[in-house]
Amino acid sequence: MKKDLEIGLIGCGAVAQIIHLPILKRMTNVKVKAICDIDRRKLSAIKEKYNIELAYSDIEKFFEENEFDAVMILTPTNTHKEIAEFASDYCKNIFIEKPVAPTFKETEELEKKLSKKNVNVMVGFNMRFRPDAMLMKSLVDGEEFGNPYLVRVGWFRPRSSSQSWFVNKSYAGGGVIMDLAISIIDLAMWMLDYPEIYSVTAYSFYHTTKNIEDASTAMIKTKNNQIINLEVSWILSTENEFFYCNLFGTEGVGLLNPLRVFKQVGTSQMELINPTRTTATNLYLKSYENELKHFFAAVNGIGKWVSTLKEACSRMKLVEAIYKSAQTNKELKF
Repeated sequence: MKKDLEIGLIGCGAVAQIIHLPILKRMTNVKVKAICDIDRRKLSAIKEKYNIELAYSDIEKFFEENEFDAVMILTPTNTHKEIAEFASDYCKNIFIEKPVAPTFKETEELEKKLSKKNVNVMVGFNMRFRPDAMLMKSLVDGEEFGNPYLVRVGWFRPRSSSQSWFVNKSYAGGGVIMDLAISIIDLAMWMLDYPEIYSVTAYSFYHTTKNIEDASTAMIKTKNNQIINLEVSWILSTENEFFYCNLFGTEGVGLLNPLRVFKQVGTSQMELINPTRTTATNLYLKSYENELKHFFAAVNGIGKWVSTLKEACSRMKLVEAIYKSAQTNKELKF
């Protein structure tokens, strides 16, 4: 009988407590063997709540006293690179929550170092693991929409963390673009099968913040004449958050959220998929569960490594182009 995968989890903040730990607790054949965080009171509470065997505030002891099948890094963005480099000496399967690092340069440096050491890394771009997004992607790949030419994607919600580091540029790397835009950029690029970028035009706003943007919009042109229109905001959110991803093709349209599919029939459109009753919250949480299931399947050698560091480098290069275009108020060509 195959033994449970033994997982080491580093960082016990909001994303660990609200998302990952509850999912990991429900999963079979996976055991969180040890957790690590600099906050000892937090460690003690989480260790007891989730019945975790070991808890460490010293990362060196965390690795020296244990062997892990995989490690999950859920710490603030600016710590990911250093922790991942250290972890790679002890474990060859690593999950890093997005963004990987505050800059493209740091992300690329990490990718080069870890690829030389043959370390497998999956980055937490969870939006592509939403069940409705996965279904829409299968329709795109099956050419049900013909040739996609436009993706309109947006996300309006309060910032993902109330912790002070989250609005500190030196820690987080940026504002709403790093929080929300990077995830839906990944979703749009995945839908279009990662086209080469021709140019970016972006605008950012600082209504409630000084050093980081709280709203942003961008138009991304690809070299094969596709367009991605993007908008994100922490301040335009209503009582309930609003996310959408709408794909337009020469033979049909796919809409999220909720999922609706229309086929072009002559001069009219026929609806093929009606909205389901699955709530947006359930789909969002399910995306994290699907993401972790895929990660552990890859660790076990029965799944393909996706959402890699190399892909994360491409996302960060595009994110930095959005920032530069917004700062210069100009179209930025690649």
